[in-house]
Amino acid sequence: MELRKQKISLLGVVIMIVVPVAGGGYGIEDLVGTAGPGVTMLVFIAIPFLWSLPFGLVAAEMSARYPENGGMYTWAKNSLGEKAGFAAGWAYSVAGFIEPATFATLSANYIKMMFPFEVSHFTYWLICAVLIAFFTIINFFGVKVLSNMATVVTIVCVIPFIVLIVLSFMDINYSPISPIHPENMSFIQAAGQGLLIGIWFNTGYETIATMAGEIENGSRLVPKAIVIAVPIISIMYILFVMPALASVGHWEQWSSEGPLSFVTIGGLIGGPALQWAFVASGSLSSILILSEYIAANSRVMSTMAGKGEFFRFMAIEHKKYQTPYVALIIIAVVNILICSSSNFVQLVGLSAILYAVPIILMFVGAIRKRVTEPEAQLDYKVPVGNKLFIAYSIIPIILYIYSIFMDEWQVGIGLILTAVPAYLFFKYGYHKGRIWRQTH
Repeated sequence: MELRKQKISLLGVVIMIVVPVAGGGYGIEDLVGTAGPGVTMLVFIAIPFLWSLPFGLVAAEMSARYPENGGMYTWAKNSLGEKAGFAAGWAYSVAGFIEPATFATLSANYIKMMFPFEVSHFTYWLICAVLIAFFTIINFFGVKVLSNMATVVTIVCVIPFIVLIVLSFMDINYSPISPIHPENMSFIQAAGQGLLIGIWFNTGYETIATMAGEIENGSRLVPKAIVIAVPIISIMYILFVMPALASVGHWEQWSSEGPLSFVTIGGLIGGPALQWAFVASGSLSSILILSEYIAANSRVMSTMAGKGEFFRFMAIEHKKYQTPYVALIIIAVVNILICSSSNFVQLVGLSAILYAVPIILMFVGAIRKRVTEPEAQLDYKVPVGNKLFIAYSIIPIILYIYSIFMDEWQVGIGLILTAVPAYLFFKYGYHKGRIWRQTH
């Protein structure tokens, strides 16, 4: 059944990109506390040029080349073949069973600050479960509702940061880059940790592309929005953190779980009103990112399922809204279970490693298409020659691989390797391979 196209403004699409990538900057406290102020600043300076810009531009070009649902799964399959496509889709799908839980735990970290008592582990998990369940239901209504909600919530969430930036510049007390790294870590170790977290904070440009087939004029609108979003996001990250770090200091205590989160920093700089504004903003922002990742991952799973590469029931759509509600429900249930035994930083590292597969394949696929179809006419094409395009695309691949192997990567690699038996099962075992053969 052909998807019903929904009309969304350019601003709405830009915000739907800014939300999963930057989303208010909550969680960056963990980058400061883990890698140190100097490394954090170096990450913020390097990431836009070495990662964000190539990621955003390549995602924009691939979105213009394949303007249909599925995002990086579709890109890898069409540019590199079915095995690469399956590997990309499988890793993205496994990450989809983890990623929303990341933002549910982050949001719960802020919401629990509203309670005048110590929140138990069960209450914390219950908060995560309610958030995931509620915003899964919101996703039933489609991308247009999600876009409208993202626009309103993003504007609300950025206001406390604007106030914090202004007040921080009025009271500078510390160097925002000293020390360069923690005493118990070498610069190389700190840079590896910082890059992994920084890269994770700058992924998400492709999420809107997983829903491109549902957006009217998506082949033009989505790439244009990605190009606009890249510099906005890079500037946001620096302004969100560095002025506050220069005002408050005590970098080693920075963490989304405290003692120095944006909530407590807001209270120190702007008093109780700003503190509570950050509580509300942090919870809303993380919830919105959670909602967008649920939407993106459900589209990848349903697209794979429609081609026999995943369980067929994952492709069942809501009769009225044409959203993959079965995939949405299953993603929600798994994430609710994961929230009971994991924390934000653990989930970030695992998600970043899983996303390595589709992201690296995106760059490889883009390079291959530039080599095999150098004169292709697209609605958007990165305005550089093929040789420079290829050279610039290799940099983020090297950067991502380096950051992964500086972290606890074994579990992530293990999950990625499950793609091999999964590929064999769905191609030859699931319904004896009939669905696979019929759709390929």
